[in-house]
Amino acid sequence: MSNYTYEESVHWMRRQPELSQMVEFCYLDQDNLAAAKRFEASEEFFEVVKILKIERSPRKLKILDLGCGNGIASYAFASLGHDISAVDPDESEDVGLGATRKLAARLNNGSIFTYQAFAEALPFENATFDIVYARQALHHFTDLHKGLSECARVLKPQGLFFATREHVVSNNEQLQTFLAEHLLHKLHSGENAYPLNDYLSAIKGANIKVSKLFAPFDTVINYFPASNLELKDSLLKGLTKKLGKLLAEATVKIPFIENFYRYYLSQTCKFPGRLYSFFGSKQEIK
Repeated sequence: MSNYTYEESVHWMRRQPELSQMVEFCYLDQDNLAAAKRFEASEEFFEVVKILKIERSPRKLKILDLGCGNGIASYAFASLGHDISAVDPDESEDVGLGATRKLAARLNNGSIFTYQAFAEALPFENATFDIVYARQALHHFTDLHKGLSECARVLKPQGLFFATREHVVSNNEQLQTFLAEHLLHKLHSGENAYPLNDYLSAIKGANIKVSKLFAPFDTVINYFPASNLELKDSLLKGLTKKLGKLLAEATVKIPFIENFYRYYLSQTCKFPGRLYSFFGSKQEIK
C-alpha cells in the first residue's frame, strides 16, 4: 500500500468504515465544503484567529497558507475578508489545489489564489505577506532551514508567522516508531517529524523570533480532536477522586489550577509525534 499517492490514500481511508471518525477529524470529508465550514467553526480556528488578533482586522490582510492541502484554512481565513495565497505541491482535485480552487469559487468574502510550489522555492516577491500560516506543514519540508528562510523572505518586516500542529520526536528511535505507526505514512510514505530544537533552531536561523511556543496541552490547536470542555472534564474527574465533588468543582474554577494541569500534561507528554505550535514574527535585520 505504500505506493499510493496521498489522494489515493485518502480515498482508501474513506472506504474503511472503521476510519470514518479519523477522516472527519482530519477534515478529509468527501464533501470538502462541509469540512471547510466545520474547520471555520472549530475551536482550533477560533484560537488561531485570537492568537493572530485578526478577529476584527480593519483592513484586508495578505495571508500565505503554506501547505494548504484541500484548502480548509484558506477558506476560513478568506471568509473573514482576507486575501489568501494558497500554496501546495499537490495539484489533486480532491485533497490538493484542485479542491482549494473549488472552495475559492464558493466564497462570499475575501479571495483565494492557488500556487503549486514547494516551501523551499516560493513564487512571491520579498515582503509580500502580513501573515505566513502553516498548519501541519513544516514537518513535510525537505529542507527545514531553506523552507523557513523562504517563509521569512516573503514576510513583511514584523509580519506574523504561525506554524501549528507540528510533529515532534525526541530522537531517531522515536521517529521510526512514529513513522511505523502513522497510517498515512504506511499508505504513501509522506510523513515526517523533527526534534523540537531542530524546529526552534531553523526558525531562529530564518530571523523569525518565536514569541510563544505552544506545548502539546497549552492550546486546543494542538490537542484537537479533544475539546477544551473535554480537557476541563478530565481535570474535574481527577480532582473529584482526590477532593470530592464539591471541593473539586470549586477548585477547577481557579485559573491557576487549569494552567498547572495543562503544564503538567505537556511536560509528561513524550509520545512520538506529539504536537507543538510556533508563533512569532519576522525580525528586522540591523
